[in-house]
Amino acid sequence: MLKKIYAVGLGPGDYEMMTLKAKRVLEESDVIFLQGGKIFNSQEEVIEILDKIGCGEKIKFHEFSGESTNRFEKLNIFINDMVSCIDKGMKVAYVTMGDMTIYSSFPDIYSILKEKNIELEAVTGIPSFLAPASLTGNSIVDFQDKAAIIPCPDNHEEISNILQVVKTVIIMKINDNGKVIKDFIANNKPSLAIAVFNAYNKNQKVYNLLEDIPSDNEEFFMCVVMIKK
Repeated sequence: MLKKIYAVGLGPGDYEMMTLKAKRVLEESDVIFLQGGKIFNSQEEVIEILDKIGCGEKIKFHEFSGESTNRFEKLNIFINDMVSCIDKGMKVAYVTMGDMTIYSSFPDIYSILKEKNIELEAVTGIPSFLAPASLTGNSIVDFQDKAAIIPCPDNHEEISNILQVVKTVIIMKINDNGKVIKDFIANNKPSLAIAVFNAYNKNQKVYNLLEDIPSDNEEFFMCVVMIKK
């Protein structure tokens, strides 16, 4: 018998932006696995979305941080729990925010399941890097332009170097309290610099960084920044 786990991306945070396929797979699943914490993997937002489609009671949660020194040990425990549910004849889904195929735990889980001869079917969601365009009215790129999507850069020169090649850079996974972004704004004059915090949930904020740089106590981790040269 084919053993399969469904990896479901929930989109940027608004349950109405979940795909119909994702909703169907979750409704048909016997158990829905979630791993992470309050910030890592948006635990509260995921639970709220699943509650709204009547699937909240199916959640089986494993808590651990992405920075944990024994992350892969806990990841294996998480996967073994999913496999045990499959062995009991249950339909198993694994959920995360955004899209499974960009800046997610999908690659780690996929490689381990492959070794166990278990198929992982990705049910992709709306990628979170589309948030700046959809929430600000600005397109990421215009006709024939190029764009780059990167995690938090090491320094502001890295952003400048990328903008020598492409017109737009999308910066995700901000993990330095916005220092690199602030340094770039202070040393350059981009035509556009917008930060979207907590896209599509109740804590959403949109900043024009050319006019208003958030204070140091803002939570930059849940932020996507769009910069145009």
